Amino acid sequence: MKKQHKFLPSMTILLFLIILAGCAAKVKMLAPPSQAPVLKYVMPEGQPFTYNISTGYYQTMSMMGVPIKTTVLKDMTVTFYQLAFAQETYQLQVMVNDVAMKVTAPGSSITPNLSKLPGKTFEMTVTNSGEEIGLMGADELSYSLGDTGERSMESEFEHFFPDLPEQLINPGDTWTKTDTIDLSDSGMETMIVTRSENTLVGYELLNGHECAKITTEYTSSVTSGGAQEGANIDTTVEMEGKETLYFDYKLGVLVLQTSTGSGDGTVKISGKKEMTLPMSQTVTNKMELVE
Repeated sequence: MKKQHKFLPSMTILLFLIILAGCAAKVKMLAPPSQAPVLKYVMPEGQPFTYNISTGYYQTMSMMGVPIKTTVLKDMTVTFYQLAFAQETYQLQVMVNDVAMKVTAPGSSITPNLSKLPGKTFEMTVTNSGEEIGLMGADELSYSLGDTGERSMESEFEHFFPDLPEQLINPGDTWTKTDTIDLSDSGMETMIVTRSENTLVGYELLNGHECAKITTEYTSSVTSGGAQEGANIDTTVEMEGKETLYFDYKLGVLVLQTSTGSGDGTVKISGKKEMTLPMSQTVTNKMELVE
């Protein structure tokens, strides 16, 4: 599921990209447990856990046959603290430790002002299967993007933890899921509908953790619309990709998640100028437990 440039469409897609924002590890195959384990997150009180998240958005848009390439790279470190646990639901305090972002577009290289974010805390309610129920205080995760105004990272935490299967599963079992994510921000209404097919591939030893390995193949439909710089912008993108998840089933902790996806779409601009621009997009993400 954007910044200054002479061409309005390019700047608008930069905004769209930022609104949307998966190792060299030692792996060893393991025999499956004698009984299928229940995959649940375990977040003990007094034992904070930290993740590094690296995300890349790469887009090429064609304007009058000329390719316009835009890149958004983001790195973030976040720590979670358990505040309470009841009825299979955790109340967590979340701290943003570090965050960096760089936007590269034709004729410009932009580093957003993220100085207010390190040290920010907010609360998250999440079930032990990974479903986020709500956020409190995350509306203050705003940052400056120069002439385009303020942006927020709140939506990035609304679907942070991968959802785990509710049923017992064995190697080779598959299950499907459909998610709808609202990433609307700063006058642009953005919706992502993702359909995924998940498979428990088996069990592997990763960095000392006995992990269930889950692979996912997904398709996503992204639609975005709104007014920017006096023009109406409507964007549609169809994407598909793959994801790999390593979950320590004994400790109840996500160890590693990687994903990559790509797709094509169009940008329709109406107002003083009317045009339809084809575009292609690739998204990568990596989330890794810090130990």
